[in-house]
Amino acid sequence: RQPQRACSCGHPFGSESHHNKNTTLINMKTSTMMRSNYAVALAAILASPQTAHSFTLTPPKSSSSLTTSLSATSSSYQEDLTFTPPNTFTEGSISEELCTAAAQKMKRVMVPVSTDISDTGFVGISFIHFEAQKSSSSSNKKTLPLLLVHGFDSSALEYRRLGPQLAAMGVDVYAVDLLGWGYTQLENVKSFSAAAKVEALQGFWNTVGGSGEVVVGGASLGGAATIEFAAKNLYKEVSENDSENNNNNNNN
Repeated sequence: RQPQRACSCGHPFGSESHHNKNTTLINMKTSTMMRSNYAVALAAILASPQTAHSFTLTPPKSSSSLTTSLSATSSSYQEDLTFTPPNTFTEGSISEELCTAAAQKMKRVMVPVSTDISDTGFVGISFIHFEAQKSSSSSNKKTLPLLLVHGFDSSALEYRRLGPQLAAMGVDVYAVDLLGWGYTQLENVKSFSAAAKVEALQGFWNTVGGSGEVVVGGASLGGAATIEFAAKNLYKEVSENDSENNNNNNNN
């Protein structure tokens, strides 16, 4: 299937259903109480080191296929200078302020992938960073960043409401587009497979997150991608710990 640009409500821009005002409003309507409760509950999990640890992962520190001079820290990555943030008014006729604000924050970064995905070894992945807001009353506890991935036929704008709420609670949120969806690079990409999506997600966090610890979450297709992403990295971490424990037991 040819990848399509999708708006925050899940419909491709330009589709008949997208321009149906009633359909769009129904898809975008969410209970304020549910959003607030979910944000508070998620923030509580992130703020608790013991609880959050069971949800965290540490991506591999090095990988020959992912190592790049562009990847160092979250403040030193190469943005795709050809990318222009989406204009929700002209592209989707969406007037929701939170959607417009989130779209204006969107960037696209070049992340390393295998040549099976792109001959250049890089692909542009779009994302929105809802930066954690610091305050004098903020807890000194370490709060890990949160990586959120949207569902099928959608984009990072899916988290236009949740992202700001979590950021206001001191959580650093990265809402990222899956390869082939949202506003990711489509030209000169050879594969949009499930494996390619996970590899690009891995490359994104290695590049933007500096391969640091992160809490991951996703909806639908994004949930499947983050499970694969987490499982690969957690397996490596658990295997190393098991090997170390076995060596210690043998020595005793």
